Amino acid sequence: MSYSYIDSDILLQPLLAQISSASTLLLDTEFIRVSTYFPKLGLLQLHLNAVDYLIDPLAINSINLLWDAIFSDHRLFVFHSCKEDLDVLQVCAQKLPGRVFDTQVAAAFLGYGASLGYAGLVEKVCDVTVAKDQTLTDWLARPLTAAQKLYAAKDVSYLQYLYDHLSQELNTTGKTEWFNEEMTALLEAKQQAVIPDELFREISGAWQLYPSELAVLRELAKWRYQTAISEDKPQNFIVREEVLADLSRKRPQTERELAQTDISYQQKNRYADAILQCIQKGMECPVELYPARIKRIMDFPHYKHDFKQIKQRVEIAAQDNNLPVELLGSRKLINQYLLWTYEGKSSDVEQPKITSGWRNKLLNL
Repeated sequence: MSYSYIDSDILLQPLLAQISSASTLLLDTEFIRVSTYFPKLGLLQLHLNAVDYLIDPLAINSINLLWDAIFSDHRLFVFHSCKEDLDVLQVCAQKLPGRVFDTQVAAAFLGYGASLGYAGLVEKVCDVTVAKDQTLTDWLARPLTAAQKLYAAKDVSYLQYLYDHLSQELNTTGKTEWFNEEMTALLEAKQQAVIPDELFREISGAWQLYPSELAVLRELAKWRYQTAISEDKPQNFIVREEVLADLSRKRPQTERELAQTDISYQQKNRYADAILQCIQKGMECPVELYPARIKRIMDFPHYKHDFKQIKQRVEIAAQDNNLPVELLGSRKLINQYLLWTYEGKSSDVEQPKITSGWRNKLLNL
């Protein structure tokens, strides 16, 4: 198996016109996101005109010309399991595709499994075994070995065949419209802005806090998120979730009191002033602006019974339509629906996914 390794602007230049004129792009990315908030792109793989291209972003100066070519028109982007690839594009190119075909999601609609990996799907559809022996590669290290390059090239080698096969199967089974709805929803979700003042709701243990404590947690969670972005570190590298909850309960007022909490010595030294300011701001919040206590879905009366009833309906519809239960109605989606009903179908609560589109047609809730 051969591939073309693009590690200079001279080699990239003739490829740009091919990329710009392609109606469909078959892509994959290799990146590192271990100790940073944002993913760091190590390699971009592209299958184009029957050739696998490995584009080295660390060796190319005119990387913006590449992004301009990739996003030059409203073309279709084909990936396998694209959520993290979209994160990479959003960070590196500051753009998202207008249309996406995710072969993993297509395979789920067709009964291959809820989240089948690339190698497993290639084996099922193409009857080819793809080795996954380089998954622990540091894609920012150079030079890449021949084995690493071959591994990366194979991640796009079969995308064209998978796309052709799966899109035909979707048409044959009448599921193309359902799949397209799912892809549109995926892209819309990626475009939704984070609301910093709402991040406290996602903190583990937040449901145990009183409104006055949640007012403090709201400030701490917002600060942690903004600090993670500015320092390009994972949020738990700034302060762990359980520490934020602990700080919101104890509300230390001085560095000595702060040192008596579960915060690490290094974090206290680095962030003490900012943390104490957040706590003070939260404590000064007017009572009428306190967040309401967070209701856990399982604390509502009849939750277990209601969940069981909906789950049974999902399982029957999934079996009748050769769909994974996780795709049609995961626990998260069912809980979203039940919370919406318990809250009186309030316009302040996001309408559940299973009450609209293709899921609603199958479940009729």
